[in-house]
Amino acid sequence: MLVMQKRRPWLFFFAFGGLISGCQPAQEGPPAYELAQGCFAIRKPLTEQRLGASGRSSYRLLADEERSAGSAFFLKPTGLGRFLLSDAEGALLGAEHGALQRRWHADEKAEWTIRQLEVVHEGETYTGAYTMIAAASQSRLTMRQGSLALQPLDILKPEEVALEFVKLDASACRAFPEAELNAEVSPDFDQREPSSEGVFGFVDYHTHLAFPKALGATAMSGQIFHPFGVTEALGECSKLHGKNGEWDLLEGQTSTKDGSGHAVQGYPDFPYWPNRTTNTHIQAYYRWIERAYLSGLRLMVTNTTGNPTFCQLLAVIHPLEAEGDCKSDADTEMQVRYIRDLQDYIDAQEGGPGKGWFRIVGSAREARTVLENNKLAVVLGSEYGTLFDCTESSSKCNEAYIDQKVDELYNMGVRSVFPIHRFDNAFGGTRPAGGTGGSWMHLTSKLSTSHVEHLGDLLNPAKLLFKPIGGHYWELEKCPSGVVGTQGIRSMKSFIEEDFSFLTDTVSKVPIVGGIAAKLLGWVFIDKLKPLPEYTEFQGNGSACNKRPLQDIGRYLIQRLAAKGMILEIDHLSYPTLLDTLGTLETLQYPGFVSSHGWIENLPEIRQRMFRLGGLMAASNGRPRDIVQTILQYQRERGEFFPSSGVGIGSDIQGVSSQASGEDDVTITYPFPSVDGKVQFLPPQTGNRRFDFDREGVAHYGLLPEWIEEIRQLDARQGTDAVPSLMRSAEAYLQMWEAAEQRASSL
Repeated sequence: MLVMQKRRPWLFFFAFGGLISGCQPAQEGPPAYELAQGCFAIRKPLTEQRLGASGRSSYRLLADEERSAGSAFFLKPTGLGRFLLSDAEGALLGAEHGALQRRWHADEKAEWTIRQLEVVHEGETYTGAYTMIAAASQSRLTMRQGSLALQPLDILKPEEVALEFVKLDASACRAFPEAELNAEVSPDFDQREPSSEGVFGFVDYHTHLAFPKALGATAMSGQIFHPFGVTEALGECSKLHGKNGEWDLLEGQTSTKDGSGHAVQGYPDFPYWPNRTTNTHIQAYYRWIERAYLSGLRLMVTNTTGNPTFCQLLAVIHPLEAEGDCKSDADTEMQVRYIRDLQDYIDAQEGGPGKGWFRIVGSAREARTVLENNKLAVVLGSEYGTLFDCTESSSKCNEAYIDQKVDELYNMGVRSVFPIHRFDNAFGGTRPAGGTGGSWMHLTSKLSTSHVEHLGDLLNPAKLLFKPIGGHYWELEKCPSGVVGTQGIRSMKSFIEEDFSFLTDTVSKVPIVGGIAAKLLGWVFIDKLKPLPEYTEFQGNGSACNKRPLQDIGRYLIQRLAAKGMILEIDHLSYPTLLDTLGTLETLQYPGFVSSHGWIENLPEIRQRMFRLGGLMAASNGRPRDIVQTILQYQRERGEFFPSSGVGIGSDIQGVSSQASGEDDVTITYPFPSVDGKVQFLPPQTGNRRFDFDREGVAHYGLLPEWIEEIRQLDARQGTDAVPSLMRSAEAYLQMWEAAEQRASSL
């Protein structure tokens, strides 16, 4: 951008200087962030002509005295400096094949890059005009002799390409479709209010905003944002799930009684999803996150995640849609990039870089600054089954490799890490899960410990077609006295006989390759899983614990994470691994760790060791009455060591986990206020779908305000103070993180 000592508006230039012969060409300035969400007429600065509609397929210039339905445009950002221009009839200004046109569907041909335009004349820089570039055709909008055209990018004659955006009242425009917040926000919402108790707000320790990009981007339908708006982000899910949802591998067993599928329509009607039990549909659209933010959400940890076996299997079902290579590094990078793209998108909606309410942070100091400015601090985390691709049999996972990978993860911006998730790996043992869902994880855990690097290896004669795959199932034992362990461990033999057919049936429905793939799964795959353990000793009420303890390389990983001031996640650990991990943390005197959704051996003595050292434990998502009791219990227990502590939640939103229901004897009445009184919440509705929290519970993340309101009502009824503790939890997380960074400086 050309910078001069003096800067004057374009209108001054046109009014007093004119476009004289020999004037320098115009210079492109910064992107026109400031036009976001505005209603404008467009005209040439030299004239009083405006750009408006002329039929369904073209545009023309309108004189100032004319009034047309197409003369006002709503500017909806698609990204930083990029826009859709929607006219009063909902059509979009577009460009294709060198000509302007009206388009009725948002796509790249309706996307415009708009930048400020500057011209230097007699030593002065004149500003206030803009230039528009058609993103798809990379041509520039020009106006000549009262008509519109497109011309090459390198032509920057100000008399041809300069545009003025004239601000109009919002009522003159038809806004581009978007999900409503259903909230009235006070003008003083962002006003700072110093408190002796620290920052206000609650933390959600455990979310999966990037799950649409997990598992090769083939498990969850939809996006938490989309450049072309809500209709694309929350559209029909049939592309991934089939015309009746019959390809929905992760949800097909639970969405209907006979496992036959589900309704696929999305915005604006949503006949099936979102709902509180869905595993494969968007529950955290960015506007729903914003509504949760308005209720007091001020700090969020959002985890990348993945399962190589499921990822590869879904890639077989969706070969054209699959992204990445299903390995830890690529999956993590893709998901981190997605969250950064979300931050940029929200910034674009709010008027430019840094102006959005969603801020990714890399240190406790950054997070505190964000919260003091009443925005949402977002911590990037990793919850991957085979972190760094360190399977149990991997030979590459030595100390030098761990040093390298921890540095890479840190440089990527990740600050919170699960060493283990669902599978035994090189670092230690996992906490087993019961029931059918646990059996699916058990099956993939077997594969993760085997020689199978890719499912295709099972069919490759040069690899594993004629060889055993190795690996092992969970090595379980009866739990020590007083340890709850895992209930409901299923016989893998009965699981394969009774439930595995769901997988082969789903794969068989895939066009072209499905029939062959299903037969190969049945013929080759099942045979290589044998022998199948039956675990008869754990049937009924048997309590099972995984034998595998923390490994030496796992201990080294914890030491490296602590030395960098990163947050250790201790969920999903086998009982021996959990004890070893706590012992390691105690030796290090390191307070930077959390149990973010309670998937540990939750004994009083375990919690006491955690809280004494400075760790935190979340109240997992659940019914408000249960949450009140959990918050009060953890507040009391941690309060013995940290009196002003708060207790946050671990929603596991979009993490293959059900969300909370409401209480039968508590009713939401609208409008109701936020805890700080700065927001009034109205009945929630997206498109044509109205959400009834009393009946549906947390059908999407934007219904957290209703969930908190039920907790508040229970507090008032019972004389408890769960909500005040909840609203101190962001401060508690910051203090834990600050203490971790301080301790790291001496490690």
